[in-house]
Amino acid sequence: MENIIRQTTGLAMHIVGAYVKPGDVVVDATCGNGKDTLALAAMNPARLYAFDVQGNAVRETVRLLEENGYGGRLISGCKGSSAGASDPGAVIIVEQLAHEDTGDYFRERLDDIPGADAPLKAVVFNLGYLPGGDKQITTKAETTLAAVRSAMELLAHDGLICLTMYSGHPEGREEKAALLRFAEELDEKTWHCAYISMTNQHSDPPEILLITRKK
Repeated sequence: MENIIRQTTGLAMHIVGAYVKPGDVVVDATCGNGKDTLALAAMNPARLYAFDVQGNAVRETVRLLEENGYGGRLISGCKGSSAGASDPGAVIIVEQLAHEDTGDYFRERLDDIPGADAPLKAVVFNLGYLPGGDKQITTKAETTLAAVRSAMELLAHDGLICLTMYSGHPEGREEKAALLRFAEELDEKTWHCAYISMTNQHSDPPEILLITRKK
């Protein structure tokens, strides 16, 4: 096995992979450059949703999926894309959408999503700004909390919300603090939370917050 704690994003997806089985419904709420989306696609979910507020992130995610053989499963809301799934039973949907709007997106489509009232087995957030993109466009505490609350409403029993947090910039520090406060106050009978920090790394490494529904 590779040394999975050396890269926080890899560790996060390794944990997510322990929760997801073929046929589940999963979400990449901040798809960015598409690497997490690609990792989720390899878990063979029945439905994979990937969202990002930036059009260039959506286009990069679509490109990465197509290059890795997922074009036949792909439906893209990216303007100018011709992607369209040829296998309707196993679909990847990539849309340009802010993560705080995903709750409304799913509530409007519940009848079309496998899994009854709580269909989502895993929801992944990789926060901060797009690598190589405009650093002024970054996730923020208020909107991320709204997105997490929406994900919790739709999370299946034993489902997982996985957030990779970045505190190396002011918005990220505020966002991390708000998320940890939020997690600490969750009802322990319904939710179980874990916080993973690379304790001897001193350059503000990414950290992971995990929220799972117990019942």
